[in-house]
Amino acid sequence: MLLWFGFATLVVFAFAGLLSALSGLPTSDLALYQQLNRELGALCQAPPSKAVRVCRLHARLVSG
Repeated sequence: MLLWFGFATLVVFAFAGLLSALSGLPTSDLALYQQLNRELGALCQAPPSKAVRVCRLHARLVSG
């Protein structure tokens, strides 16, 4: 459980870092950000129980 929480926290911080640096990203990095956002969006349509926290944080980050 603690390992999963650590991974989820890492994913959220990485996603937040991408959001904050978005304006200075080269086009290729922007494409990776968009791909990550699509993958998280798809995962969060029907998240496994262990991904619910990550999906809630993703929703908060995307909604601003």
